[in-house]
Amino acid sequence: MSPAWRLRLLYFLYYGAVGSLLPYFAPYLRGLGFSGAQIGTVQMLGPLASPLAALGWGAFADRRGAPDQALRRATAVALAAACLLPFAEAPLAVGAVVLAQALGDRAVVPLLDSITLEHVRRVRASSYARIRAAGSLGFAALALLVGALLAWRGDRPGDRLLPVTVLALMAGLALGVRGLPATGPPPGPRPGWREVRDLLRNRSLLGLLAVSSLHWLAAAPFHLFFGLLVRERGLPSGVTGLGMGLGVAAEVAFLLWFPRLELRFRLRTLLGFAFAGSALRWVLLSRAEGAAAVISLQLLHGLTFGLFWGSAVAALGRIVPARLRSTGQALFSAVVFGGGNAIGYQLAGLAFDHYGSAAPLFWWAGLIEVVPLTGVLIARRRQRIGVSSSRVN
Repeated sequence: MSPAWRLRLLYFLYYGAVGSLLPYFAPYLRGLGFSGAQIGTVQMLGPLASPLAALGWGAFADRRGAPDQALRRATAVALAAACLLPFAEAPLAVGAVVLAQALGDRAVVPLLDSITLEHVRRVRASSYARIRAAGSLGFAALALLVGALLAWRGDRPGDRLLPVTVLALMAGLALGVRGLPATGPPPGPRPGWREVRDLLRNRSLLGLLAVSSLHWLAAAPFHLFFGLLVRERGLPSGVTGLGMGLGVAAEVAFLLWFPRLELRFRLRTLLGFAFAGSALRWVLLSRAEGAAAVISLQLLHGLTFGLFWGSAVAALGRIVPARLRSTGQALFSAVVFGGGNAIGYQLAGLAFDHYGSAAPLFWWAGLIEVVPLTGVLIARRRQRIGVSSSRVN
């Protein structure tokens, strides 16, 4: 198997596990008797571990110049924890397993992205977005399959099919990374902590982290309670799977289209479109009733994730030096998917208990999405003023 196709396989397996868990984990925990606050707290533990896991494994990879070695070790940790998930039932036990698994799997995306970006640098004909699209296909395929299987089995409360599926996919991932060829360190001396500290002072990076974190915080109700929203509307789990599948199809389309979009538009403009489309999606979803409306609105996921992710990774590639690539990807993952998710999950869980329904959470998500949109518009205006001033001078 060529390196590009092995990378596609790894993205497929990892995001297949995410697609299995993300839409159905809250209903699974609800079936075990968890309250909304307990669901939010358990789901928050993974993001809380993200900074330690992502930055720790990322620093290990950059200091040794061996992201492939770090990825093999991280996936082994995640697999060991996933073996316990089918047997955990109490909130404390489930929380401990989720936390332990996060110490490994929260490093997978930044490390895999780092390896893929280095492959794209060496093989010019390759495209990160087009390799990464395999992950979106894995997410869609497993979300559809698991949703159909859960519905076929009668939507049983706490169905063990879910954790067993996640375990199988994590096992495949841990085996698949062992076939990755050694990447070798990039040219130049190994980075030290001083260079990492200087990276943290980069205003462009800090701005990207801020708007991306707010965007991901606003997506927390969808990640946490979309499955429950579907059931509140009196619809079967298959609708959740179909909605996820259609959304990921749009995501894949935008990832494949992204190299052309990047040539025509500035990254700030693309991020603005992603945030504006997401705000519209959340507000409309809060009022959607029938299966057709709920499913069709997931087409906007192409903006929420596909366009956002392509733009964010491209921006990181321009801001972060090659020798700090794993650290930069890990920092983004830790702050956005760690901090943004942790705060968003906790707020969403508390809000669910307050309202007793998932729908109002999506209205609030649309309102929050206006904040990063405003930040991007302000940055674009400042850039235009700066360009105009330089021309005058």
